[in-house]
Amino acid sequence: MISAHAPALVDYIYLIDEFPSIGGHARIFSASKSPGGAGANVVHNLAVLGLDTRLYTTLGKDEDAKFFVENTKAKVFAEITDELTGKVLVFVDRKGERTFFVQPNAAGKPFVKVRSDEYLYVDPFPSEASFEIQKEIMEKFEGFVILNPGHFYASMGFERLSELLRYSDMVIMSSQEFEMLKCSREDLMKIVEFAVITLGKNGALCWTKEGKFFEKALKAKVVDTTGAGDAFAAGFIYGFVNGFPINICLKLGNFCGAYNVERVGARAFPTKDLVENFLSEIGLSRI
Repeated sequence: MISAHAPALVDYIYLIDEFPSIGGHARIFSASKSPGGAGANVVHNLAVLGLDTRLYTTLGKDEDAKFFVENTKAKVFAEITDELTGKVLVFVDRKGERTFFVQPNAAGKPFVKVRSDEYLYVDPFPSEASFEIQKEIMEKFEGFVILNPGHFYASMGFERLSELLRYSDMVIMSSQEFEMLKCSREDLMKIVEFAVITLGKNGALCWTKEGKFFEKALKAKVVDTTGAGDAFAAGFIYGFVNGFPINICLKLGNFCGAYNVERVGARAFPTKDLVENFLSEIGLSRI
C-alpha cells in the first residue's frame, strides 16, 4: 500500500501563444480542467498501474471536490476544511512552458491524519502550517517515506529541510530544487538512503550509498510540461516497489515523463500495457 499526504487541487489549464510582458495580454486558444496536485498525481498514476494507493488530503464542499474524487483512481480520504477546493490556474505557452497561480482554499488547511502503510509520499500543501504538520506525520510513520520537497520546501534551504529529511528514506526533486538547497551530494547522503534528481531534457540521476546512477532522457515533442515530474516519480516508484534495479527505475521514470510532456494535462500517463511493453523493450518484464 502506498499513501500520499498531499494537496487536492483542480487545475484549470489555458493554452496560450506566448507569455505577455507585464501589463500586456495573451490569447487563450484552448481551456481544460483536470484534477491535480503533485502527490495526488503520483498516487493516481500508480493506481493506473494497478497499485493499491491512498490519498490523504483536504477538500471543499463544491463541485470541484466531486470532480476531483470522481477523476482520481487512488482512494481519497479527505477532511472538509473549506467551502472551496484548492484551485490552480495553469497557463501553458506553445513551447510547453507553464506558469501557475494557486488559490489554496481547502489545500491551505492541511488538517488530515494519515494511517501507517508500507510507503508514504509527502508533498507540501500550500500552507504555512504544512511543514510542521508533515514533520509530525513523517516522524510517526512506520514505513518507507518518500519526500518531494518541491519549490516550497526547497526554498527554505538545506538546514531547515533537514528537519524533514531525517525522517525520509528517499527524496525526489528537480535539479533546480537541489540547487536551491545549496548542499552537496555528500550532505544529502548522510541523511537519506536515496536521492533522485530529475534533469529535465537531460535525464535523471539517483545517488545511493553504493554510488551514482544516471539515465538519459527519451526524445519527446514537448506540448505541456505540467505533471512531468509527477509522471517521472510515479514511474520510478513503480519500479522501485517492484524491486527493479535503480537504472531500470530511472529508465521507467524517464519514459513516463516523456509520455506526459507530449500531451496536455498533469495526469497524462501511460497505461499499464504501455509500461509493460516498454519494460519488455528494455529487457525486463514485471514479475
